[in-house]
Amino acid sequence: MVICCANQKGGVGKTTSALNVAICLARRGCPVLAVDCDPQATMTRQLGIDARAVGLTLVDVLAGHAAAGDTLVMDAAPGVDLMAAARELSGVEMALVGELGRERFLADALEPLAERYPTIVLDTPPNLGLLTVNALVSADIVLAPVSCEDEASMQGLVELRGTLSKLRRLRDPEPQLLTILTRWAPARVMSQVIEVSLDELGLPVVAKVPSRAAVGQAGAEHVPLAITAPDGCVALAYERLADKLAAAHRPEPVVISS
Repeated sequence: MVICCANQKGGVGKTTSALNVAICLARRGCPVLAVDCDPQATMTRQLGIDARAVGLTLVDVLAGHAAAGDTLVMDAAPGVDLMAAARELSGVEMALVGELGRERFLADALEPLAERYPTIVLDTPPNLGLLTVNALVSADIVLAPVSCEDEASMQGLVELRGTLSKLRRLRDPEPQLLTILTRWAPARVMSQVIEVSLDELGLPVVAKVPSRAAVGQAGAEHVPLAITAPDGCVALAYERLADKLAAAHRPEPVVISS
């Protein structure tokens, strides 16, 4: 199972969701590989890892200089190995534009790791460029975080759905698109408006992650909440989402009380 976290709008909790889902899935006894596809290397940094000290990264894989299995940071989080990112990914992305089969470079690179890692979680840049397209083509499930404090993230989700439709020729069947509500607060009007809008669009909400200051603090401290506060309401939201993803059925909404 390859899970891709994507939304072309930044600041919606994409990396937070990718990291916490990866850690929660690893707790179910299955090896997990997290792949940072963002030149900003946010996932790498949130795990407290300096990409400059890693050596080989996803940059080397996509550039054809190294096999994916040779670039892994082992036990970057409990049960989770990491393929780190570096800012040079932007240059690699530009170089791939003229290559034949450019949308499948990541999928082809990850294929030899499929047996070793039954679950792979991809974090993507806040855009729908070639790196994100590569991640979408690789994915079985696309998790799209939508911030209940930012209505513009809804537009990012709509554009993501349009991109997936265009990629049908490269990925059949099309990945399942599921929505995560982040910074969710049931008493806030914006949360209610976004929930109604998603329902009208026919986009299933599989998790509602409460708005908590601890999320930002965890990012600043470079340790995911699934590790530092596993019994908190945010971590529990991701635990229940992981239960849904681990099961072989279509996820149902997960509601976490504030």
